[in-house]
Amino acid sequence: MTTTSAAAKAGGSPLLIALKFIFLALLWGSSFFFIKIAMTTLSWGQVAWSRVVAGGIFMLVFWLLSREKLPRDLVTWGHIAVAGVFGIGIPFIFFPWAEQFITSAVATIYNGLTPIMTAIIAVYVLRVENFNRNQAAGVLVGLAGLVVVIAPWTITDLGGSFWGQIAALSAAVMYGFSGTYLKKYVFPRGVSAKAISIIEVGAATVFILLLTPFLATGPLTIDWTTIIAIAIIGFGGTGLAYLWFNDVLESWGPTRASSVTYVMPIVGIMLGVVFLGETLHWYEPVGGAIVIAGVLIMRRQVKN
Repeated sequence: MTTTSAAAKAGGSPLLIALKFIFLALLWGSSFFFIKIAMTTLSWGQVAWSRVVAGGIFMLVFWLLSREKLPRDLVTWGHIAVAGVFGIGIPFIFFPWAEQFITSAVATIYNGLTPIMTAIIAVYVLRVENFNRNQAAGVLVGLAGLVVVIAPWTITDLGGSFWGQIAALSAAVMYGFSGTYLKKYVFPRGVSAKAISIIEVGAATVFILLLTPFLATGPLTIDWTTIIAIAIIGFGGTGLAYLWFNDVLESWGPTRASSVTYVMPIVGIMLGVVFLGETLHWYEPVGGAIVIAGVLIMRRQVKN
């Protein structure tokens, strides 16, 4: 059995892998929409807490049913825990906080910056890669798109909208750090993708539970809309999606799998505008398109 066929067998048939990819784009692309929905009855802290805890419950049940073999090395656990806190725990706090001040569509656009942030951290911070000319050009184009989205010419004061954008950008930076950190310190150890997901989400859950007195506070109002929204972003976007993404990653490789980031902003923007009545300024979709163009340039193969 070839490596490709073995990977496909692990994640399912080619058709099943393609369906997982489509549902990933829908789950992650709609996450910011459902965060906004949940925040109609819950505080941003309650949304963050509920989402991560729901994901942790999902992963615990999955592990108990699958009995996935976990590493015994405490150092490996420590590295995965760091990735879980910085790649799930903190960003999942930052995005709901940011959505108090920015639209779900804009939050989705900032999430689309993750590949750009990943490349910068991989080259300049953790030094696990070097830029080729396409990657360097793509990063510059992506950063230009970021400037357009921020629209510095519209900033009259450092109010909530400004800090909301900074929080969303910081979350994208942490996503980039987490993925690169795993590549440098965990992937070489031969840990299975599913085991990484279980420990990563578990570490984020422990982290968020420690913050319960600060996040899960205030009046609590729950209706069926809130329950459905939390279930989708918790069990779906935080639990199931991580398992599916790792299946796609194993079957398609990192370049094709990461193309899910091209689709997510489109899903998020459409949901926000159509169902939430959010208003887009011209520079937000334009900046998002420039960011996606930067990511596409990064992914191009260099011809010798």
